[in-house]
Amino acid sequence: MQGVWLGIHIIGVIVCFVLLVSVLKTKDTVFKSSLILTVVCGIIIFIARCLYIQSDTQDELLAFGKMEYLGKCFANFFLVAFIIQYCNIKTHKWFLECLGFVNILAYVLIVTCDYHQMYYTSISMKHTSVGYTMVLGKAPFYYFYMLFCMAELALFLYYCIKPFEKQYLFKNAKLLRILLCVAGIAPVIMLSLSILGITGSVDTTPLGVLVTAVLLVLAIKYYGLLDTVSDAKDLLVESMDEGIIVSDNNMNFLYANKTACELLPEMGCAEGRTSASEIQALYEQSGTVIDLMDKNYEVRNTEIRDDVQVRGYMISIVDVTDLMTQARIMRELKEKAEHAVAVKSAFLANMSHEIRTPMNAILGMSEMALRGNLDAEEKDYIEQIQAASEGLLTIINDILDFSKMESGKLQIIESEYEVLTMIKDVASLVQGKVKDKGLTLVVRVNPSIPRVLYGDEIRIKQVLINLVNNAVKFTDDGTITIETDYETDRENALLKISVKDTGMGIKEEDLERIFNSFEQSDTFRNRKKEGSGLGLTISKQLLQLMGGSIHVESVYKEGSCFFFEIPQRIIDSAPCGDYDGPDHRRARKQEYSKFRAPEAKVLIVDDNMVNLRVAAGLMKPFDMQVDTAKSGMEALAKVQEKKYHLIFMDHMMPEMDGIETANRIRELEDSYYKDVPIIALTANAINGAREMFIEEGMNDFIAKPISMKELSDKILEWLPFELLQE
Repeated sequence: MQGVWLGIHIIGVIVCFVLLVSVLKTKDTVFKSSLILTVVCGIIIFIARCLYIQSDTQDELLAFGKMEYLGKCFANFFLVAFIIQYCNIKTHKWFLECLGFVNILAYVLIVTCDYHQMYYTSISMKHTSVGYTMVLGKAPFYYFYMLFCMAELALFLYYCIKPFEKQYLFKNAKLLRILLCVAGIAPVIMLSLSILGITGSVDTTPLGVLVTAVLLVLAIKYYGLLDTVSDAKDLLVESMDEGIIVSDNNMNFLYANKTACELLPEMGCAEGRTSASEIQALYEQSGTVIDLMDKNYEVRNTEIRDDVQVRGYMISIVDVTDLMTQARIMRELKEKAEHAVAVKSAFLANMSHEIRTPMNAILGMSEMALRGNLDAEEKDYIEQIQAASEGLLTIINDILDFSKMESGKLQIIESEYEVLTMIKDVASLVQGKVKDKGLTLVVRVNPSIPRVLYGDEIRIKQVLINLVNNAVKFTDDGTITIETDYETDRENALLKISVKDTGMGIKEEDLERIFNSFEQSDTFRNRKKEGSGLGLTISKQLLQLMGGSIHVESVYKEGSCFFFEIPQRIIDSAPCGDYDGPDHRRARKQEYSKFRAPEAKVLIVDDNMVNLRVAAGLMKPFDMQVDTAKSGMEALAKVQEKKYHLIFMDHMMPEMDGIETANRIRELEDSYYKDVPIIALTANAINGAREMFIEEGMNDFIAKPISMKELSDKILEWLPFELLQE
């Protein structure tokens, strides 16, 4: 018998060490301390009992008995502390302190039992069938402490059962609850047997602790007692605001979390109560939004599968109320933005029309005045008016361009142009401002630059004029220098233009922000300088659209140099020649007068008398038969009286605009009205205007202010060839 008990205790020691190793391997430091101390107490009990049954003197029995009580007094306490931590049970600090104090007091009384009779009234030794054992007389505190231990174990059982009423989702939760309950009951049973004397003089309490140790090993090793990650995942699923329903591959219900049960109470959300047809119906609503409990929820499906086949399905019911609200707000904002863009586009069209109409008169009258017999001084005055008007038109275009850039509607329109002519045009435009400030304009052009390039001449001139105007604005004395150079790779040229001044310069800290909208460097010093601060911003964006770049170098109070590079295709690689050579601009401007069309009948329709006079005057060199109409109704009447070869139609007119007038002409019965060329003559020069006019039944359009070159090109394109004469 003695050998059996020894074997049992040896197994208990091994089990306790296995348990200790298992606990040490866990990553959960929150529970380690209490559980490790519980295991240590168990080890002490088993070692002490092994030594106890081998003893044959009263002193040895008493010593090892006291050692055994070291484990007995604290094993239960640490079990209770462990389960309180594990289940996150809220307790007062004094509660555990009181439990610890009673156990410490009991241990102190046991250790000193041979000096008083508070725990044992008498101590003696006798020989039994299992060896020597102690015969102890029990004092009242002994029975009190045994009841206290029973209460401690009962508290452990209560704390084991209570949390699982709510945390039923945990993996193996029910089995874990059973294991922990049995682990708590085993010592109680063995202790009760010893107290009642059923086991005689043999204390079976260590056997109960052994059972507890074995069960704890199983709980940790195989059922995830300390698997916080797994529990956290389960708790996360259970506490999610998103409803989760899991079924097998036949749509049979397996699980639903708390949120799903609250959202779909009619489904029951329990095995045996939720039918496969209900799961199937919910599954088929995937991607739809349903209203539940005054909120919007989207149904989403996920297949649960391994490498071979689908094992089941997970249906998620996701709260998308905020997303739906945001989507609605975004739709409203989008509609408002689209409306704002439409209003802005309408404003741009109206602004373009209102500004370009008087500019058309100024430039048109200047062009016609230059045809007269003027002396040199008068001719210079008119040319200055024309140059200033073109400069003003450039400023107006800057404002319109900035608005187009903001809305992403600015386009680059490329065509052939002469580099030298472009530079001379810019120099002519800015010469007046340069002279007015007493500055000197120096222009240097590499004579080897290819004569004709392909690109957007208008935009390049716009950038260059912006840079020169800025240089003039911020220079009070000295020189403005324009230099033009290039690099070539046969078919393409990298055009390199710089504008250098001897002005006030730019501070180094301001260099990074000078290309920002509506900003000037050194605002205090420049507060009297005119300008909105858009020029450099527009220039940079225009160059980027054309594949180029712009840079600046500056020394404060000494001057600045802006230089840009832009790739262009070479059309004519012949050298452009010296800048100071013969000026071919006038010959190029007169190209339009090389033909006549005396038999051509042309109708010009415009509600503005000045515009009518300008258009008719610009066409005078072509010697055509020009009629005018001041309204759409008058034009409709005239085209039925006379068959015109070409009709120029203003766009924005009262009562009946140009588009409606053109449509009314196209609706007339004779086939002539279906084919007669109608060209829109409009101040609406925003992007997409040409496409709009063609879609509305017109053939082409000319933007105001009218360019003589463009006017002659359109006449040559649309007038019947047989009417043209050299």
